[in-house]
Amino acid sequence: MLAVTTSEASPPYEVIGSHGKPVGPQVIMDHHQQPRPHPHHTSLQDNVSVSAVPLPPTDVEAVRQHDGSVLIRWTASSSNSTVDYYTIQYRTVGDWLPLVDRLSADTTSHVWSTASRGVVYDFRLISVSRNSGSSLPSNAAVLAVDGLQT
Repeated sequence: MLAVTTSEASPPYEVIGSHGKPVGPQVIMDHHQQPRPHPHHTSLQDNVSVSAVPLPPTDVEAVRQHDGSVLIRWTASSSNSTVDYYTIQYRTVGDWLPLVDRLSADTTSHVWSTASRGVVYDFRLISVSRNSGSSLPSNAAVLAVDGLQT
């Protein structure tokens, strides 16, 4: 199985196989069409399938708990693609860092108990499908962690 993503602005493109190389010049697609033969070839390869990448979770929230931990919660992806797990990322400034790499797809919250006092955190989630790849990141939830006991 391979994944193909596009946007309204995408030009026709080649399909990339699971080995990381183009399936060939024989398959091209654009955002209005199903896979079709390249003008210089007459047929599609039989082993090509296209699946949608999952949608990201929505309604991401981060809430400080009384014990000083941070509850991160979200609404599960409404994806038409199978979500196998979620990844939570955070940042204080700069690059996004992994917080939790593989949370079960039926999970809609996570408690983080090692947040630092006096820091503003951004949190976001990504849906991951083993067959079709990763979603775009969710919208970020912002939390100022003040007065936590460390």
